[in-house]
Order: sequence, then structure tokens, then C-alpha cells
Amino acid sequence: MKLGHLLKSIGKFIVFENIPEELKNVEVTGIYNNSTKAKPGSLFICRQGRSFDSHTIVDTIYRENGVLAFVTEKEIDSRFPYVQVYDSRLAEAFLADAFFESPYKKLIVFGVTGTNGKTTCAHLFHHVMQQLGLTGSLSGTVINDIMGDKFYIHNTTPDALTIMENMVRTAKNGGSYYSMEVSSHSLDQARVETIRFDVAGLTNITRDHLDYHPTFEHYVNAKLHLFDLLKKDGIAVVNEDYAHLVVSKTVPRLVTFGTSEKAKYRISDVTTSLNGTTFMLTSPFGTKKVYTQMIGEYNAYNVTLVLAGLVEMGYEIDEIISYISTFRGVDGRFEPIPEAKKLGIDVIIDFAHSPDALEKVILSARKLAKGRVIVVYGAGGQADRGKRPMMAEVVTKLADIAILTTDDPRGEDPEQIIKEVEKGVQPNSLSLTIMDRREAIDTAITLATRGDVVLITGRGHEPYQIFTDTLKIPFKDRDVTLDIILSKINKNHGRDS
Repeated sequence: MKLGHLLKSIGKFIVFENIPEELKNVEVTGIYNNSTKAKPGSLFICRQGRSFDSHTIVDTIYRENGVLAFVTEKEIDSRFPYVQVYDSRLAEAFLADAFFESPYKKLIVFGVTGTNGKTTCAHLFHHVMQQLGLTGSLSGTVINDIMGDKFYIHNTTPDALTIMENMVRTAKNGGSYYSMEVSSHSLDQARVETIRFDVAGLTNITRDHLDYHPTFEHYVNAKLHLFDLLKKDGIAVVNEDYAHLVVSKTVPRLVTFGTSEKAKYRISDVTTSLNGTTFMLTSPFGTKKVYTQMIGEYNAYNVTLVLAGLVEMGYEIDEIISYISTFRGVDGRFEPIPEAKKLGIDVIIDFAHSPDALEKVILSARKLAKGRVIVVYGAGGQADRGKRPMMAEVVTKLADIAILTTDDPRGEDPEQIIKEVEKGVQPNSLSLTIMDRREAIDTAITLATRGDVVLITGRGHEPYQIFTDTLKIPFKDRDVTLDIILSKINKNHGRDS
């Protein structure tokens, strides 16, 4: 695509142009926002990030990478061909759409937002579509699966260029759908601004990410923007508790789910155990019994969001219910460690890292426990500081034993984070603080007696404990916990012999 044609897609964002006319007829080889990937003949988008500003290395990129031209948010040296825009992220979304020729038009696109449950829903859409005999892709927090090529990225939702490129790969390789988690950050930063969704789902909205969003209202509005991005015949699948927030949007079709009589897909009679969750679902298609291998009442909501979205698209409800029952869940989401049963206890790993998520998983664990509930928890660094004491309040109110430990400090002082969390510890609660995470997990399992449930929260699937940008220690909660459990089993066997 010629540079001049490409720049027309962002004409409304341009505040200054310094591009020679002859350059506009040159074919652009690619678009990049990462200097290590930029290639000769490409268009480079400069960004002002939290820790680095690529405007400062324009000269190097131009000389060493052979970049054709730049898109900037600031005025740069007139020696370089560039256009200045008022928002380079917004411009990136429109450039990506133009350069990759709107690949989402060739795909069924599922997008799920919400404070909790995004990962489970996106994975479940992916699973059911595969069970239906279709091929496609998935992007989200735990893993990206682009037509079988699986990899992990830092952001829940990739940047606009990456998403569009992944969609092109999907369509070119015979894929028919793309399922993705859509974070509030990505909606606010225009990463999905030019994508159009067939199904947009909202799980819930509770407090989180107020380190980034200036107010809770700003956070809510960012989430709700997903419903502005539906295709002309798109479907909004919304938790009934939040339907009033979406009514003001001009959505083609609004479908609700929940326990309310008003919900089109109504959940009732939820029972959960370590073998999974069963519930009754009443809809225009009658009352059906639904089973999922996932544990916890809140998973009835996640399952119903996905089921409603697919059924409203025209898939047969009994077939979808059957395929949902074969889904084993997501790594690090209320994930039991079976070996713990040899110690007479249950141990569960969960990603919960907000007050609402902690409340839900602890209440679910309480229903499974014959004895006590022991919770290991902590707060991550570079995140909403206001929720830290709220997390402690929830855990120390609901758990029999609460063990506060280090999560991912991400450059903050771990001891200072702990002090901020401790402000919410409830009087007369049985609360311990153990800085070392492995020691905290070991202590929880040591304290547990027959019938107890140990719930290890906060990090879920994450493979590294991040202390700083340069200090990342291999630490996956499941692997560390399993190692501790096996060592205790071996010790017990040694005593028995």
C-alpha cells in the first residue's frame, strides 16, 4: 500500500505534515511501533510511554532501520519525513485497519470485557468453536493461540497492529473466528478502536485498575465502550446486573443473563463441588441442565455468557451445552491440585487479585470446605493502591486463617506494599504476614488439617515473580505449591516406614 493512501486513513488526526510528495507514491513495507522490529521502507509510529519515549531515537531508527516515514505526537527535526497527530495510538488503530484491510470482516469476532471472568469466557468461546469443528484464534492474559501457534505476551489485549496482524494470519490460514479478552486499558488506549465485534460480552464491573483510570466512572465507561464497536448485526451479551449501563448504547441486539427474572438467560439452582458446577438455565429454548467442570458459582455466569452468545448467533443450545461440559477450565483459575488430597486437604490456585474476586473465590472455597479455609494473598505493585486495604478486609473477614505475602512488587518496595495491605486487616482475625511467598504457601499447607481448603490467590498462571523490570524470578504458584505438597507427602511416607 502506498504511503499517501495509508496516510489518508488518519487524515482527521493529522495536525502537521512534513512528507515530500514523491514519497507518498512509495509502497510501505510494514508498520511498526517497536524500534527493534522496524524494517526498511516501513512506517514507524512514535509513542510517549511511561518509561520510554521513542521520539528521542528517531535519528537512529531512520539511519539504522531505513524507515520510510514517521507518525509522531510531537514535532521532530524537519530532516525526517513525518506527520504529527494528536493521538498516535488512535492513529495506529486506523493505520492498522487500513494496512491489513479490515481482517475482522472475514472472521466471527468474540470480545469479552469485565473485571473478572474475561479469560475464562474467551477460552470457552475458543473451546466450543473448536468442538464445533471450526478453526480460529485466541488472545488473552494466559496465552495467545494464533491458529495453533501458542505464546504469552505481557498485555491482556495486544496493540492494534498485533491484533490486526493476528487476524490476518487467522483468516489466511483458514480460520473462521477470533476470540479475545478486551481490557479496560485497551479500550481506553484505542487498541481495538477499529475492530468490529460479532459478540461483545460483559461479565461484571467492580473496582480495579484505579492506578490507571482516574475514577471508577472512567473505568466503567472504558469497559462500556466495547459496545460501541459491534458489527451492524452484533450481539451484546450482558450480565443483567449491569444491563442498565448498556441500555444507553445503540446496540443492535441486547441479550441479558443472570439470576434475575428479567434476564433472557436465567440461572438457578447452582450447585458446586470439586467435581464441577451444575445449574439450571431457563431461556426461550426451555429449561436446561448445564454442567461445567469449572468450580465455583461465578462460573455459572461465565458459562452462560458464552452459551447465550453462541445460541443467539444461531447455534443449537443442546449442542453448545454438551461442548461446554468438555471444557476443563483455564490454567490458574480456581485450579485444584489433586495431589493435596493425599494430605487430607484441598489446595486451589486462583488468579483473584481484587476485593470482589477474592470474595467470590473465598465464598466458593467455603462451600467446598469440610474444615477451615486458609487463604494466601498479596497485592501487586504498580497497581491500584486504594484496593490494598480492601483486599485485606475481605480476606480477613471471610477466611479462617489469612496469610499475607509478597505478590509481584514490580519495582515497588515489597514491605511498603505489605504495610498498605495490613491497614485493612480486621481486628480479632487470625492473620499472619510472611514476606517470602514460598514460605507463606508452605506455612498455609503446614497449618492445614484434614478437611481444610488452602486457597492461594493473586498470581494464577503467571510463570515469574516480578520484583523489578530486570529481576524476574521463575515462580509459578501451581509448580511451587505442588513441590511443597510432594515433599510433605514424602516426609509422611518416611515416617510411616
